[in-house]
Amino acid sequence: MKNILFAIILVCWSFSAGVAQSIYGDAAKADVKVKYLNSYEEALKASARENKPIFFNCFADWAIPCHAMNKAVFSDAEFAKWLNDHFVCLCLDVSVPAHKDLVTKYQIRYFAHYLILDSKGNLLHRIVGGSKLPEFKEQVARGLNPERCLTGMTEKFRGGKRDIDFLRDYINVLDHADMKVHRDSVVQIYVAMLDPQELIKKENWSIFTSLLEDANSERFPFLLENYDAFVKENGKDIVDQYISVMYIRILYPFLFDDKGYEKFNIQKVEKKMHNYLAETDVAFVYLNLAKARGEKRYIDFIEQLKKDGNKLQSQILEEADMNLVTVTNQHLELKQAVEKYLNERIQQVDQATAKQYENALKQIVNAGNGVKFEDCTFSEVLAKARKENKPVFMDCFTVWCGPCKVLSNQIFPMKPVGDFFNSNFVNFKMDMERGEGIELAKRYGIKVYPTLLVLDSEGNLLHRFTGARPPRALIDEMARALSDSTAYGPVKAKYDAGDRTPQVVIEYLRNMVSAGDMQETEAIDEAEKYFNTLSEKERIDKDLIPFYTRFATEPESDMSRYFLRHQAEYQKLAGKTVIERALLNIYFPYFMNMLPEPDMNNEILVSVIEDIKHTRSVKKNSTLGYLVTITEAASQKDWEKVLKVYNKGVSQMDYKFGQLNLDMLWKRFWPLIPDSMKGRVVSYLEQEKNKARPLAVEKYTTLLDILK
Repeated sequence: MKNILFAIILVCWSFSAGVAQSIYGDAAKADVKVKYLNSYEEALKASARENKPIFFNCFADWAIPCHAMNKAVFSDAEFAKWLNDHFVCLCLDVSVPAHKDLVTKYQIRYFAHYLILDSKGNLLHRIVGGSKLPEFKEQVARGLNPERCLTGMTEKFRGGKRDIDFLRDYINVLDHADMKVHRDSVVQIYVAMLDPQELIKKENWSIFTSLLEDANSERFPFLLENYDAFVKENGKDIVDQYISVMYIRILYPFLFDDKGYEKFNIQKVEKKMHNYLAETDVAFVYLNLAKARGEKRYIDFIEQLKKDGNKLQSQILEEADMNLVTVTNQHLELKQAVEKYLNERIQQVDQATAKQYENALKQIVNAGNGVKFEDCTFSEVLAKARKENKPVFMDCFTVWCGPCKVLSNQIFPMKPVGDFFNSNFVNFKMDMERGEGIELAKRYGIKVYPTLLVLDSEGNLLHRFTGARPPRALIDEMARALSDSTAYGPVKAKYDAGDRTPQVVIEYLRNMVSAGDMQETEAIDEAEKYFNTLSEKERIDKDLIPFYTRFATEPESDMSRYFLRHQAEYQKLAGKTVIERALLNIYFPYFMNMLPEPDMNNEILVSVIEDIKHTRSVKKNSTLGYLVTITEAASQKDWEKVLKVYNKGVSQMDYKFGQLNLDMLWKRFWPLIPDSMKGRVVSYLEQEKNKARPLAVEKYTTLLDILK
């Protein structure tokens, strides 16, 4: 299928040398044999000292390919020795905020991701994506060769080198570096130098096939017309399998949606398939399913799934099954047949997948209560919006997009979501890779999926954001579209016109990140630049408080330090509880990363503690004050003092949200405290649980269950 790369929100997690402490648990751990450094600066020094380049494993705990590489490649003793002998090896979890500068510098966007650097940090070679040995070793070895590494070959290309063998090799390097735009331009140069018949040769197979998206591609007829020659060069199995995939790519979208089917010449496609593919080819399974689904023969579609579903990739079969929930929402008469089918399927899948089917069955019970999408053209939906005097909500999706399916199969069918959307919007879904969706994607600049749009009845943009969200968060974001003070379009218009009031700047930056038009780090930089333009009088403004909550993410930043030192003035404007909670949003995650064994030689940590002490927070027994005292005691492993702070101080706090956060720290301290103390800690937590508010009781109960 298509080589799709997803934009994913980075999450923070720790990484220690050799083994990833994974959110995926023990199943993701691997016996990594590579001797990694865990400091970029130390790696540069070691590289200069040992006269070796740096192999930089750009790790992210949430990325499954990173863990797969740990298990399949970096646990191989022979390869690890070769890597250690030839490189200074560096591994950093680049998803944590501390490494955002490296992410920007080296343009690290997708995972798995590997860089080879010189001792000054200059890029020599890049490998995006994992592969098995020995292929991966061959890719890495290029980084040792100035003539064959990415940088070396790019310099030759810019210098005018254009011979056929060089270009073919360079295209391969650009492929592995995921430099698609440049790669495509080099491919065009390469192809233009060849006689068309030379594309048939075996050494050009991968380049030729990269020119094809699917059976509708301009060059696909060339493959069919020269079928015998391609088979002679590349083998019948390889060519037939590729032709099959090309047809599957244009057919499989119809397993999930019938939009555009009436204009799709299925008879012509079927005839061509019979000319080149065996009757037993799996592409014919897709053909039969597409015909049944496209022609709205849903019972036949279910019967086809029963008969031939096992011939599909398991993920595609499961997606087709889940899509039946959407069909049921539109055709309530199908509820019984779909429910029966899903109950049969649930017996055939693993335990994890069974939970998805259970969720789907629950949604069928409530079928018809979710978001009601119009089955019409774009112009017709705008006309309906004018008639009902409502804005249009447009779900911009693709059939391959996983988060799109989460929205479609799990979120949109929920009654609270349906109630809100149906009462406030005319709702419309559009596959942005088919039919009129292609032009609409260009019109609205859709590049990330899902993208969710709100339009007025003339098609003008009111609001946009990207990504799947839980029900409450989705409704809250959609509610922003209903106000000119928060909606993307009106706010951007104000900002572009020069309005720089705090409310407009905050909403503008928030919307830009939410819409995928700006990276989070870019928004933080812009917020700090704006903050630095303000006078002292302008800074002490209640409207500026959301700035700190949203964009002051690092305790050592000028914005965070200013907010901390002027908290008394802000408390007069917004109240103590509001300001204390905003300060916790900034500082508590930082201290969490330092605990349970804080390094008091860490200059930033010492500076942050001094900043907090300077505000007399410790003497005032505020949440931050207790956090500093607890951190200092933990650094000395004085657990008796830590417990005393809790019994004598934390337990007496009026600010219960702050107390709850401090109490949860015992989960981190637990492995380090003496067994003789653990009973007293449990007693303390049980005492606080008994005094806690109803919403906090469950958190104390869970914590106690873990500790016991």
